[in-house]
Amino acid sequence: MAREKETRKELLEEPDPVTVYLHRIAAFFVANRKPIIAGVVVLLVVIAATSGYFYYRSQQESAASVLFATAMDRYTETVAENGSSGEFEAVKNDFGRILEEYGNTEVAKIATVQYASAAFRAGDTDEAIRYYERAVSRLPSRHRFRETAVIGLAYAYEEKGDYDDAIRYFEMIVENPAAATRDQALFRLGGMYAETGAPEKSREAFQTIVEDYPDSLYYELARTKTDR
Repeated sequence: MAREKETRKELLEEPDPVTVYLHRIAAFFVANRKPIIAGVVVLLVVIAATSGYFYYRSQQESAASVLFATAMDRYTETVAENGSSGEFEAVKNDFGRILEEYGNTEVAKIATVQYASAAFRAGDTDEAIRYYERAVSRLPSRHRFRETAVIGLAYAYEEKGDYDDAIRYFEMIVENPAAATRDQALFRLGGMYAETGAPEKSREAFQTIVEDYPDSLYYELARTKTDR
């Protein structure tokens, strides 16, 4: 309020604070123009490099997506014509190229899971484990395809007769209450616990299905296991 009562003469005599501030900036720039200009140049270089990097990544993702779409089309056609016969060979080269040339892309992470699944269905369990493990190590815990990789890895180890590792990965699924394949993992665990001499854990796994998953495909089978 005091400032509003100042006379026009007083206002004219006092320096404008905005003007003073701008003059100080100008003086600072004159005194430091060389380092400032150098800093601006560096900033522009960084911006250009960053823009180039993101453009490069975008191009990589785009190219990988085209290859992935081609591979999946070939895969779909092969399955439609021959069932599961030959599906792995149909995608092996295409997926191999994605993983080799575009391994750091998001598309490659998904392709790794699909490639491992095709290898497993083709009976190449070692190849499936190799790529499922790669997918699990690279996919974030909340990634929508990580659960597929984990349970695929569990099945692959079970197929090899390595129950210790199979149980470990099935348990990873069970530990997540929101996992879409949790009832499936519980059912597999129930069987393996029984075979490895842990009947109480086996019964508990089947009982969990009965209590938590009344609409599960495994419900009736699990119920028969708990009635014994």
